[in-house]
Amino acid sequence: MRQGFAIRPFDGSDEDYQAIVDVWNAAFPDEITNVETRRHHDEHLRTQFLFERLVGEIDRTPVLNAYYGEDQWSHFPGKYRMGIQVVPEYRRMGFGRATYDYIWDRIKDRDPAPKALTTYAREDDPDSMRFVEKRGFRVAQRNQFSKLDVQSFDASPFEETLRRVDESEVDVRPFGELMAENPDALRKAYEAGWEFLQDVPFPDPLQKMPFEQYISEVEGPCGMPKSWFIAVDGGRYVGMSQLWLIPAQPRRLQTGLTGVSRTHRRRGLATALKVRAIMGAKESGVETIRTDNEEKNPMYLLNVKLGFKPIPSWLSYKNELAKRD
Repeated sequence: MRQGFAIRPFDGSDEDYQAIVDVWNAAFPDEITNVETRRHHDEHLRTQFLFERLVGEIDRTPVLNAYYGEDQWSHFPGKYRMGIQVVPEYRRMGFGRATYDYIWDRIKDRDPAPKALTTYAREDDPDSMRFVEKRGFRVAQRNQFSKLDVQSFDASPFEETLRRVDESEVDVRPFGELMAENPDALRKAYEAGWEFLQDVPFPDPLQKMPFEQYISEVEGPCGMPKSWFIAVDGGRYVGMSQLWLIPAQPRRLQTGLTGVSRTHRRRGLATALKVRAIMGAKESGVETIRTDNEEKNPMYLLNVKLGFKPIPSWLSYKNELAKRD
């Protein structure tokens, strides 16, 4: 390993946030982030769970960022997560290996003892895939990412579905209107979203996010709840499609949760919700919407029908025994 490399704790300063953002953006220039987004993420983590960031430097120049901690959203005792990114020109110098060993040394003797480690890699990054697989990680889930050219989207093939939904007892409405009418609208969306999440594939079971944290996300830099569309039947939220901001890329959006109650499926609601959301984004001048679905999830086929095109996907990895090579 090259001399002069050092790993240090992240100090939470503006300079350190800019450093980890710069490393991430160098590693993934098509998925850039910014300081505001990262800082908001960290400030709203639940404090009862371990989470630490690290900075790797060559002669005091940041070339690596990393994190490790407990999984807040899919927690069980002994499950830890980690991630390491290296500026491309500094790869294959042993920095990732040194950082992995550094992280392992800090969790191996924790109580509860490690039973599983999770991480991720993008499928167009064979170096990262080899790195984690060499250390005993195996693919737990593949999510197919895709994106839509919003300005070229044509809603006409879906007119019959939209008409059928419009003539049904279910109303597809902008969430901004519902929030203006009902002070409990966010609470209702929170509960409905948890219902819909039960049918979304994940490598491990999810834990329900506290409502206060849900509000912090909705009101944070990525939140734009007025762009959501909700299917309402007699006051009950039976379907939802969310869009979220990517602050570092203001003309690009990320799809959040799209779901429909089991009692209201096969009525065209998911299609109607997504088409309404896309048309709203188009009118706002958005250029691209990105989304992801577990590769066997039928929602992916709907996205293809809507015109989403595949892009390099992320792989979720898991090491059941947390063994090092």
